[in-house]
Amino acid sequence: MRISIVTPVLNGMPWLPETVASVARQRDDVDVEHLIRDGGSTDGSREWLAGHAELGYRCALERDSGQTDALAAGFDQATGDVLGWLNADDILEPGALKKVIEAFETHPEAVIVSGACLRIGPDGAILDAIPTPPRAEFEQLLRHPTNLAQPATFFRAEAYRQVGGLNRRYNLAMDVDLWFRLASVGRVVLLRDVVLARYRLHPSAKSVLAAAASRREDLSIRRGHGMPLRSPAGRWLVYHGYLDPVLGWPKRTAKRVLRANRPD
Repeated sequence: MRISIVTPVLNGMPWLPETVASVARQRDDVDVEHLIRDGGSTDGSREWLAGHAELGYRCALERDSGQTDALAAGFDQATGDVLGWLNADDILEPGALKKVIEAFETHPEAVIVSGACLRIGPDGAILDAIPTPPRAEFEQLLRHPTNLAQPATFFRAEAYRQVGGLNRRYNLAMDVDLWFRLASVGRVVLLRDVVLARYRLHPSAKSVLAAAASRREDLSIRRGHGMPLRSPAGRWLVYHGYLDPVLGWPKRTAKRVLRANRPD
């Protein structure tokens, strides 16, 4: 069984080399295809990619319409039986893909295998963990505010194509939309307490810069899939997508002022 990993890149330094290396070291255990798509980096990412082809990736240097467009193009070219994506600042755990393949082989009815994911800071220090949701059934996933952790989630290529692939309308919560469409056609297997990846938080990350907008898109997607607004996920997303950005600004402003005026 082959697994294809797609990595979209736009100015991925300084973390890109660690990301690529984390995929390359999986080749000791499984058949891995790594497709990297650079949409126009100007920070040295392209030069680094040109000089490290021995790590086994295939690289396309092409303009795109954003992350979702780059991912969709990569998946269109992928030849693996299982697909996943790893952003240019995230990392796979050693042996992660072997565990994923073993889970798919053990559960031939599964369309998704997802594990836990560590959150790390810019320097790689562990901040906390993203657990798997408590239940794997479609309705339970829809109503619970914890999403499947994107870097730690993998899916069958056949199912991906069956549901029409990524929806290019979405550029923030496109993974959430894909998880629900996949979960509607097959089983989700959760590898509880199995850490498969590390997700990096840093000031320039899209998930940080557009956190509230991402939650609003997530809410819209879940509503489209039938989530009740009064469910735990609905209430959480309404608060963090709409209310907190407005109601929380005085507290955040006060903290910034205090930090700026704190004596050294």
